[in-house]
Amino acid sequence: MSDRAHIDAPGRCIRPKNIIAIRAVYMTSFSRIFAKKILEIGLVVALLSIPDVIFSYFGWDIAPFRTREYFVTLLSFSVLFALSAGTWFRILIIVVVFLNQAIWLSSLAYFGAPLTPEQVRLFFSDTADSVSTGLQVQSEFLLPMLLALTTAVLLAVVSLARPLRTGRSWAFSLLLVLALGGVAARWELHKLPSVVQANTYSASFISSANAGVLAYRASQAPAPPASLNGLVDHVFGKTDIPEGRATVVFVMGESINPVRMSLFGAARQTTPRLDHLFREPPDGWRMFAKIGFSGGVATLASVPSALRLVYFPNMPERQPVNIFDIAKDGDFASYYYSAQAIHTMQIAGGARHALQSKTVETYDETAEKSAEESLADDVKGVPPAARRFVYVHQRADHEPYLDNCKKYVGEFQVFSPPDGNADEARRARYDTGLQCWDRSTSDIIATMLAEKDPVYIFVTSDHNELMGEDGLWGHLIRHLRTAVVPVMLMTNRPDSAIANAFRQLDRPTQFQLMQLTAQAMGKTVATKQYDPSVFYVNGTMPFGQAKYMKVERLPDDEYQISHYASDGSPAEPPEHLSLKGVPREPGHLGS
Repeated sequence: MSDRAHIDAPGRCIRPKNIIAIRAVYMTSFSRIFAKKILEIGLVVALLSIPDVIFSYFGWDIAPFRTREYFVTLLSFSVLFALSAGTWFRILIIVVVFLNQAIWLSSLAYFGAPLTPEQVRLFFSDTADSVSTGLQVQSEFLLPMLLALTTAVLLAVVSLARPLRTGRSWAFSLLLVLALGGVAARWELHKLPSVVQANTYSASFISSANAGVLAYRASQAPAPPASLNGLVDHVFGKTDIPEGRATVVFVMGESINPVRMSLFGAARQTTPRLDHLFREPPDGWRMFAKIGFSGGVATLASVPSALRLVYFPNMPERQPVNIFDIAKDGDFASYYYSAQAIHTMQIAGGARHALQSKTVETYDETAEKSAEESLADDVKGVPPAARRFVYVHQRADHEPYLDNCKKYVGEFQVFSPPDGNADEARRARYDTGLQCWDRSTSDIIATMLAEKDPVYIFVTSDHNELMGEDGLWGHLIRHLRTAVVPVMLMTNRPDSAIANAFRQLDRPTQFQLMQLTAQAMGKTVATKQYDPSVFYVNGTMPFGQAKYMKVERLPDDEYQISHYASDGSPAEPPEHLSLKGVPREPGHLGS
């Protein structure tokens, strides 16, 4: 046997030409595996970037396309995913990718801007309303969800394709887990979370996870996110409190539809007690009632904006003052009573300086009275003082409409639908529940009727509860009709500057009502942005975080509505709305 031959087994030799052939086979096999991996990596890169490409094509500013980190992250994730082993592991990662893209793309479609920590925090603070919003505006989420689902399905097909299964290792699966954990740890442990810009990434992977981590960090902080507390844009001045003494009460109702109120002409006697106070007020007292606008289409949108006296929605960082600061500055002893959760007050910076603060978490659910029915007792228990400010946040008439009162529910007239129509049945339930709000509000007013010092009781609602107007139902709908609410003043100084200023208002806005509330406590409040012919209404979140509406007043009760994203860019085509059929005041009852 030639010395150039090799033996690999007894009696068998491999000649040099066979070694070359074997090497060629191995090289060919390696080349094929390498080519398949390159193909798989390319497919993963394409699938993860397609949503960004599509949104960019349709005019969205996908800023990450201009950053090196975007491409490094995208390529790194794709390589590790392509080389990772384990069918169920890969399916789990695909689910994570789907959820990430669904959240990211839905935020672009709904909020009109990249996801921010504030939006994540607010979403989880008001989960129930957030879920309701998703169900009511599901059409807006349909395309983003379909795109995210398509990406996930195609990734699954790539993962399960038999020709691409070679060359995978659990070592790369572990590396992928470590990489994802390391990125999250970087965000969580960094002293300055702002160095990671949550809204500059994309659907490829980072954005929503980043925003979630930052939102978690913000939720653990003792104060709201820094972007909600900055430089003041308000312009303040002092005004007289003529008699030196005053009690100011602000009552924020819930889901009140003014055209369902008998006070404003509804056929059913839904507000009999307020009707009586308007028609036959006690000596020296008078009620002024109008229909105007709230500051948002959801509780979470309007209440923090009211407490913060926000005029221009997407500038909250320049409006950190809240109404309790104004009360403190005017030497008013302040109190906060709410039949709702604490987070709406916390988002506004808290009831700072309040001598007593109660929310729904404070009330005993097993007590004879509901939290709603207990509000008047709390207001009645406010100690006498020369200057007092009381902020009351009601729960009525939120759905379920019949559950807000329990002690007094037997007193209410139960309205029945004229037929078996489901829409009429809902209207009947709402109208029945509206009597709970009527009772609660009139009881709060009654606690002050014996006062001789000046009293100003402002009453409004956080938003409407539409009962089929313009084909719309409920709230959480970014439509101006959702912001149409009652705006009222009950006072024993009907000829005062406050009462005269209220009398002059036409379709009062939430900001105008808060200005009068501040004025009653000796402080004038303006903002450099203010234009009396223009007002703003938040979407489902405060401070313009879920888009907002700019509303221009036109002659004859007509309104031009423009929709904007949280960054101030136009979000949707302008709309036009007429409120000619909506009464301005309860003229049918006289004054």
